[in-house]
Amino acid sequence: MTQRAWYLRRGVAWQPVLGCCAAAAVVAALVARWPESSPMMLPALLACCAAAAGFVFDEPATSVVTVTPRGSDWRRTARAAVALLPLALWAAVVLARPGDLPLSRPGWLLIGAVAVGTGLGAAGLASRRGVARPGSGLAAVLAVAILAPVVTVGFLGIDSPYPLGPFSDPVRTAWLVAAGVAGLLLLAALAPVSDRTVARLVGTPR
Repeated sequence: MTQRAWYLRRGVAWQPVLGCCAAAAVVAALVARWPESSPMMLPALLACCAAAAGFVFDEPATSVVTVTPRGSDWRRTARAAVALLPLALWAAVVLARPGDLPLSRPGWLLIGAVAVGTGLGAAGLASRRGVARPGSGLAAVLAVAILAPVVTVGFLGIDSPYPLGPFSDPVRTAWLVAAGVAGLLLLAALAPVSDRTVARLVGTPR
């Protein structure tokens, strides 16, 4: 077993990560069975994938990870690779188009990348600031942020951020802006600089 595999096996909180992925798979099966539920179920599936990424930086075995004979940058990039699991699950669902939904594949792939990237970046940044288990809190915040538009767009009379057909220009622009924010979060979480420097930049000195 390679050192990276050993570290990931013992250092990552696999139970919540795999639990969120399993929940996403169940939701995908429900969408395939009842496509008419997709306006609610697809955002729920997205929330499950984002939550899985949020648990990647939970530290269930601090005594193991602190003695890993590598730098903290190595540990962060090793953990970040775990987020490919929920991202791959999301991509598989979008490419499969369960229930023959008329999904815009590029747009929905972008949505998944933004959600998973945001969860991963926020979790990594929290970890760098000394939060040992950011996953639970992040999962709740991500779920509310992802599911709230499903309810509110009907009252506000604006385009849904989760269109089943082609993306309108405002929706596409909004997701591209969100992608930029997610990219900045990932940069702050994974950049090869000291944790003290990152803490200073985000306003909480350590």
